[in-house]
Amino acid sequence: MLNLKKIFFLFVTITLLVSCTKNKTSSEKQSEQKEKPIAYNIEENDIFGNNVSLSSYKGKVVLLNFWATWCPPCKAEIPDLIKLQENYKDKLAIFSVSLDQDDPKVVREFYKKYKINYPVVMFTEEILKNYGGISAIPTSFVINHKGELEGKIVGMRSYEMFVEILKPFMEQITNESND
Repeated sequence: MLNLKKIFFLFVTITLLVSCTKNKTSSEKQSEQKEKPIAYNIEENDIFGNNVSLSSYKGKVVLLNFWATWCPPCKAEIPDLIKLQENYKDKLAIFSVSLDQDDPKVVREFYKKYKINYPVVMFTEEILKNYGGISAIPTSFVINHKGELEGKIVGMRSYEMFVEILKPFMEQITNESND
């Protein structure tokens, strides 16, 4: 007999799959063939003062993650983001934006405590404006290897869910290099 956790996970997975697999009209198919928007380039100093740029990851899939140290789902997601960065570092880059309004020192301490292995910048009004505002956290954007926005993920996801979402975009890198 399935336990409650397995039933809940199965329900969430089925809900996500159903919501992502609707039938497409011919006009929707045509609009998919149009150019995708280019991701806004974030070029800031990270929480340690090093200049980092989102565009420097062109050629890799980027998961742009908006989060905060005080957010329980964000904290729960971080070990999975670290694992993603470790396991897929050749094709994937995690880039994150902290929405903390405290001194960056708080975020630096959090970064060290959780052993985060990807760059973290502090939010600016410009970043928030260029990513359409963030209504809930964590929120992540998927950016393909060409620097185009592929989608937005609102809410916490597990490692397995992230892999399922990101794998097709990472496979495009392999497929295009084999052509």
